Amino acid sequence: MTLSYEDARARVIDAAKPGWDTGTFHLDDREITENDDMFVFNVGAREFLVDNNASFAVVGGVWVVYKSDGRVTTVPSVDVAMDQSIRTRPNPDPTMS
Repeated sequence: MTLSYEDARARVIDAAKPGWDTGTFHLDDREITENDDMFVFNVGAREFLVDNNASFAVVGGVWVVYKSDGRVTTVPSVDVAMDQSIRTRPNPDPTMS
């Protein structure tokens, strides 16, 4: 099973949104971040991601979806930052403007 970006995006929203309690749930999809194994998502409070209100910043892991099995989880942000195989490109069809 190899997931498309759109399928992975839907899975991370389904996993993260129900328990969200810091501001307004938001997924910044202006860019697609991935490597061969996973998609990485920028999930946070709209008040932080759009309005730059630092009081809504969320500390913790980064949401990822594994392409091989669709597993949704978080990984330490430092692991993503240090992984040189991860690449970012503009999303040709973002829902966030």
